Amino acid sequence: MKVSNLKVGSRLGLAFGLVLLITALIATMGAWRLGTLKSSSQHVATVELERQSLVQAWLSDIHLNWARTLASLKAVDVAYIDALKKDMDATSVTTVAKQKRMEELVQDSQGKQLMADIAKARDTYRSKRDEIRDLAKLGEDVSVQVDQTLRPLSEKYIAAIDKLSQHMGAALKNSQAEMASVADTGQTLLGVGAVVAIALGALLAYLATHSITVPVRHALQSAEAMAGGNLSVAIHAQGKDETGQLLQALAGMKDNFAHIVSDVRNNAESVATASAEISHGNNDLSARTESQASALEQTAASMEELSSTVKQNADNARQANQLAMSASTVAIQGGEVV
Repeated sequence: MKVSNLKVGSRLGLAFGLVLLITALIATMGAWRLGTLKSSSQHVATVELERQSLVQAWLSDIHLNWARTLASLKAVDVAYIDALKKDMDATSVTTVAKQKRMEELVQDSQGKQLMADIAKARDTYRSKRDEIRDLAKLGEDVSVQVDQTLRPLSEKYIAAIDKLSQHMGAALKNSQAEMASVADTGQTLLGVGAVVAIALGALLAYLATHSITVPVRHALQSAEAMAGGNLSVAIHAQGKDETGQLLQALAGMKDNFAHIVSDVRNNAESVATASAEISHGNNDLSARTESQASALEQTAASMEELSSTVKQNADNARQANQLAMSASTVAIQGGEVV
């Protein structure tokens, strides 16, 4: 389907609709990437950072209790030992709570295995610690057992927690890298989408404008040429849109004007011919009128001559009548004489 066959409104609506559709797609894509980024950010903020904080606090508690354990096993003051034990028990309660929360937050298989290793190391350490503590209460010297047996167990326990901390740190870095990747991908997609939208929008704007302005300019030039009296201008009407219909109307108007001018010209030529014939007839009539005037002048002269002759004849007749009357008198006198 040719673009010129579409109405101007439909053409503009299609162009703007495509631009709006691309804009909506870009906005949807941006919202999707932002949603992904938000989800990753929430995961980091609510899970990764909490796990990292918990494991660091857990590790700090273990170091603190190990120091208290060493102090209690080497101290001789019962009250001091009881205070240390009380503090250790309180810290152990919070440590258990941290461990349970960690078990809820850790969902990957490697993390769960590290949690199991920590629990195993913790049980082994606590069992040995209670055993040595009981020996210390009996008054035995437990320094060698603390250094040779309990310290390696505590280091193993701390190392297990440290492995979990490293695992949590790696998971946090992976999440941060994923967030950065999501942000970079979103920026790339939005940038490409914006470039495509601008390019396609510019193309659609050019096509829509060109398909409207070119026929309108052609119609304007044709109208100006017709206004100047040039009815031979060629009008090419293409398409079925408003501009095409306008050009078709101008072409029809030009043809009608050409027919009207041709008829006027023919009528003018007929009038000119009739005027020439009338002028020729007027010339003949003038010549005939002049001839008739000359004849009338001659007739008037003849009438004057005839009138003079008639007058003369009348005078002659009157003289003859007088002569006749004289003759009659003479005759009467002659008769009388006779």
